[in-house]
Amino acid sequence: MAGETKTQLGSADVRIDFMELISAAGPAFAMERMFVSFNMYENIFRDYVSADVMINDSINLPYKLPILGEEYLNFEISCKSIEGKLPSLMPGNMYVTSITDRHQTKDRQQLFIIHLTSEQDVINSNTTVSQSFRGKQISEIVDTILNDYVYTDNDYVIEETEGSECIVIPNWKPFKAINWLAKRALNKNSVPNFLFYESNGSTFFKSIDTLLQQSPKQKFIFSPVVDKDDPLYELSKGRSHITDLKIASQFDTVRNTKNGYYASKLITHDIVKKKIGQWTYGLHQAYDPDITHTDEFMPLSASETEYDSYMNDRHSFAPQIRGTNEGSNMQSYYDSHIMFYPKHDNMYAENGPDAKPDAYDNRVEDWKQQRNALILGLNQVKLNITFPGLSYLRVGFLIDIVVPSTEKVREENPGMVKNPDDLVDKFLSGKYLITALKHQVAWSQGKLKYTMQAECVKDALGAVPTYKL
Repeated sequence: MAGETKTQLGSADVRIDFMELISAAGPAFAMERMFVSFNMYENIFRDYVSADVMINDSINLPYKLPILGEEYLNFEISCKSIEGKLPSLMPGNMYVTSITDRHQTKDRQQLFIIHLTSEQDVINSNTTVSQSFRGKQISEIVDTILNDYVYTDNDYVIEETEGSECIVIPNWKPFKAINWLAKRALNKNSVPNFLFYESNGSTFFKSIDTLLQQSPKQKFIFSPVVDKDDPLYELSKGRSHITDLKIASQFDTVRNTKNGYYASKLITHDIVKKKIGQWTYGLHQAYDPDITHTDEFMPLSASETEYDSYMNDRHSFAPQIRGTNEGSNMQSYYDSHIMFYPKHDNMYAENGPDAKPDAYDNRVEDWKQQRNALILGLNQVKLNITFPGLSYLRVGFLIDIVVPSTEKVREENPGMVKNPDDLVDKFLSGKYLITALKHQVAWSQGKLKYTMQAECVKDALGAVPTYKL
């Protein structure tokens, strides 16, 4: 569906194909008409999918089925757009973890919430990995762990990594091992921002760099526009409408400085060679042309980059912030965040004439600081949006959002020209990465209603703000 956009028919255009709660003993109970609401949660920074379902119960289901924490829910939810039926919401078996908020509402009737988690989360909780790997790519190690230890029906999408590793996994949970590997994995462009996550029956080990190279899967506009005479009408064509939009975050300078987003220093200690190493890192290095971002411009006031000679669009657009050292900027305050990490060269060295020097090097200087900056960068602009459900949307997808400007544009006002550029907030509009999704299906006045809430982030600006008041 790359490059396509789907237009909703409405939040009520949804169907429960089936929804069965299956007991440990085998019997299945149809819940299509018994549930009040169903929510499913995906997050790009979490390695499993979770869900909850509110039940209006008049048969004492927890006793009759019974529900004891060994059951699972299997379901398929589908919806349509103007273009036709969309791929279903069908994550596979969701296992019961607990019942909460159970209370009697009236005589012989009760409400309660069943909490659910994905099958691979359950398997991960019951499994450990104790295995060594020598001369393997991280992507190969991840594939081995998923196939040998986390054996579900999920499709695994694993991006190939660069280089080889010699590691020992010491009785860790599979997901702990994979997330540890993700922190040091480099993609083909040597970019260290891999994530491990689950989404609607598929498991992904992919770099954010690769995710940002996709074409936007959906176009959205936040606007109450219904009148064809409204200048925003043309912009709204072919876009799905956002019913609610909140700006969750828009930079935090103090937090970013303390956490090493703008600059950092890495100090390493090699206990074998008895050497101390030191590396500095500035945010401009995260905007190397080989690293993909949501847009072109750094979200930073004072930014001098080493790519100025041929990347003019990376220039600063605001006055420089001066510190204790004349001419310095936030990207040179390396002592604002200091990291310490062991090197462990030759940990797996072999003896004899064929032994290779530096048989093992964790190359921490290649990934730790850069990954830290790239992950933190995703919080620079964060939106929470609500819209009628589109079941094919997933975390890890790119979307395009148009946010109208709050500027009043009138032709009769001198110096202000009515044109599309003036109608759009260039700071908030642009490409966003979906990092979290909440699918909500609920009964309302005898009809099913499907809405989605998405957390969307971007780490760059699409245009240079200009002073024009």
